Amino acid sequence: MITTIFLLILILLALAQFYKISFNIRAVASLVIGVVFGIILRLLNQSSGDDTLHSLLNLVSDTYISLLKMLIIPLVLTAIIHAIVNLRHHQGSYLIKMVTKAVVIILLLTGISAVIGGLVGSWMHIGFGMSFSGVLNTPESHNLVDTITGMLPSNPVTAMADNNVIAVVIFAALIGFATLKLHQQEKEIAAPFISFIHSAFFVAKKLANMIIALTPYGVFALMTQMTLDHGLTTLMQMINFIAAMYIAMLIVIIMHTILITLSGVNPIHYYKNVWRALLVAFTTRSSFGTLPVTMDALGNRLKLSESVSNFTPSIGATIGMNACAGIYPAMLVVMTLTIMGEPITWQIILLVGAINMIASLGVSGIPGTAFIAAGVTFATLGLPFNIIALVQGVDPIIDMGRTATNVNGVMTTAVITDRTTKI
Repeated sequence: MITTIFLLILILLALAQFYKISFNIRAVASLVIGVVFGIILRLLNQSSGDDTLHSLLNLVSDTYISLLKMLIIPLVLTAIIHAIVNLRHHQGSYLIKMVTKAVVIILLLTGISAVIGGLVGSWMHIGFGMSFSGVLNTPESHNLVDTITGMLPSNPVTAMADNNVIAVVIFAALIGFATLKLHQQEKEIAAPFISFIHSAFFVAKKLANMIIALTPYGVFALMTQMTLDHGLTTLMQMINFIAAMYIAMLIVIIMHTILITLSGVNPIHYYKNVWRALLVAFTTRSSFGTLPVTMDALGNRLKLSESVSNFTPSIGATIGMNACAGIYPAMLVVMTLTIMGEPITWQIILLVGAINMIASLGVSGIPGTAFIAAGVTFATLGLPFNIIALVQGVDPIIDMGRTATNVNGVMTTAVITDRTTKI
């Protein structure tokens, strides 16, 4: 009977998808349904019974987690090469300075944002009281030299097979710069590869959308499992996680405001002219979808140079992302280490900040792909993916603030770059 109800819920989720009910509604509903179903099972003393139900829960949740992990390498590899190759459109002394400065600033802001996220997560004790006994394993401990050496791509194929994502990031960046150099010297030879990378990147993004569409099913199974095993502790931690995310994002936006002020721009004048872009980012949850409004805010309203207004939002929708690639992965790392009973040291938080800064080169500005950045960090640190999959249920709630923070970070980068780069 219980197994039949479980299958009926999956069918209802499929029908909701078929009739094009909003993804946000389905994702949040799956979380709530999973919690309620888990509570009912606990009341019926199903924690250790009904092997068929437990097997189905494991099948759905493990499949979803495996698909998330499968997506990371192809998306990161193509996204980084694509982002670097796109720099071929920018030449000249001023443009080189502008491009370099914008990329460095947005990456630094992402690293700092990750540190802020880690500190806020540690301060708010996210993950405290949760338990995943038998699921999470303590990663092997390595010293700093071993960690850095392990990031280098001595064998790219092995790095991909071992899920050594940072090594793949470095390899992809080298391929991107080599292609850029070849394009400058022999455009005809480079053209077919550039065309292939362009197509491969958008194929990977389409694959990402297909897997993200399965989120309600994965979240329902995961929340049912967690609630069945641990009661309402998991739900309370999700609420604590949402609060911690928004507190960290507010701190990062305050940091943006301070940097804008130090650059000589009145913050009131700034927000008066960019609020439309922030509103669109908050509601669409897409940095790419916000691009036209962001460019208009920078070029027509804040009167920044055309090069900065066009380039910075474009590159910022592909790399960087203060919240998606900074705050979010760092907070998930803190949450996972807390569950595992591992100490949260300042060295770990700084290491996560550095990893996220590099990993942010492969983040793509489409809704729901922040878990790619988190996956890179988790794979590098040898952490399990369970938490990444679990929080996907509350992702629509978090992603609104995340995208607005990302876009504000890009516009802050544009203001700093414009004010400090002379033609």
